Amino acid sequence: MKTEKEIIKTLQNQITIFEKEKKAFKDNEKIFQALVETAVGDIGQDFFNNIVIKLSEWLNAECIIIGQLVEENKVEGFPMYLDGEIIHGFSYYLKNTPCDFTSKKGYCVYEDNLKQLFPESKDVQDLQALGYVGTALYNKSGEPNGILCAMSRHKLQLPPQAEAIMKIIGARVTSEIERKKAQKALEMSEMKLKNSNISKDKFFSIIAHDLKAPFNSLLGFSEMLVEKIQSNDFENINEYARLIHKVTNQTYALLNNLLDWSLSQTGGMKFNPEKINFNEISNEFIEYLKNIAQNKKVVINSNIDDNLELIADRNMLTSIIRNLVSNALKYTPSGGEITLSASSDLKETRISVLDTGIGIKTEDLEKLFKIEESKSTIGTDNEKGTGLGLLLCYDFVEKHNGKIWAESEVGKGSLFSFTIPHG
Repeated sequence: MKTEKEIIKTLQNQITIFEKEKKAFKDNEKIFQALVETAVGDIGQDFFNNIVIKLSEWLNAECIIIGQLVEENKVEGFPMYLDGEIIHGFSYYLKNTPCDFTSKKGYCVYEDNLKQLFPESKDVQDLQALGYVGTALYNKSGEPNGILCAMSRHKLQLPPQAEAIMKIIGARVTSEIERKKAQKALEMSEMKLKNSNISKDKFFSIIAHDLKAPFNSLLGFSEMLVEKIQSNDFENINEYARLIHKVTNQTYALLNNLLDWSLSQTGGMKFNPEKINFNEISNEFIEYLKNIAQNKKVVINSNIDDNLELIADRNMLTSIIRNLVSNALKYTPSGGEITLSASSDLKETRISVLDTGIGIKTEDLEKLFKIEESKSTIGTDNEKGTGLGLLLCYDFVEKHNGKIWAESEVGKGSLFSFTIPHG
């Protein structure tokens, strides 16, 4: 039979345990309330940031990850909270990680010995993690599409309701991910509609003004030419014929661009890559421009290897070269030079058009390939344009998964370059 002293000591121990449990319960209740308030009150990136911070406090874990499955075995983080810092723009592969089991089972806990259980997981080893808890995130179809997890450098002490709370928070995280997806889709749709309207306005503006003007010139010059011939007055008819030829060439180029642009914007131009000898395409077009270049006294050089081959769409590639070389010719004064060149490495071929023309202001360089800001300036021989050609170049290079850019200095010329990846 226990003595009175032993009974008192036992009661004191029980009171101490009760007080600790009561304090732990209150602390847990406060953090859970903060989690709920965050889940209800915040949206967007603030929600994700605050959730990982609160979970870190609640679970006493150094690392919290909210990740979305972007491929069968790859996760991209919304954020990661690590040692008091929010980290964005990271990704990792599920293989050989505790998250792999989480995505398959729905919920996983490893309170201790995580390093020993997952020796091939670089993240686990780098963090020196011992404890882990994670829940899978599910889309509307009930398929796993992400992970919410915590890792700790010490043994995890999870409250009894940890699984339920993790799943509740996980469901809220999933709904926010889906909301962000829907918002992004809406923004993309609005942007597509905006660009479509800009394209339509640009198209009709060109038809109404830029296409009408050259035809008025053609009608005027041809009418004067007819009158001169009928009256046997042959003075200046060579000049009229030259002007008609010049305007006809410009109008033909504009019509080509309009046709290509309309097909590109309506999906009528199919992308058909094939093996092409690039030197053949460049030579054909340089020959076509030869007379115009000679009349303007501009030299066009070609430094293209005879055997250079590309995997590209022939029509799109021809359109890119036609527009870049024609632009260079337009803005290069008499006595200038244009050089077409190409170089290849293991990944891609870079094609460049260099001119000794009037150049482009720095503030205008970044506007060249934007439809809402594109404009054209008068050429050195009063050639007119629409700015449509560079927009086509941008579209067609993008379809090849390449890049296009320009470098220039006013008064010293311009260099336009684009890349075509191999295969």
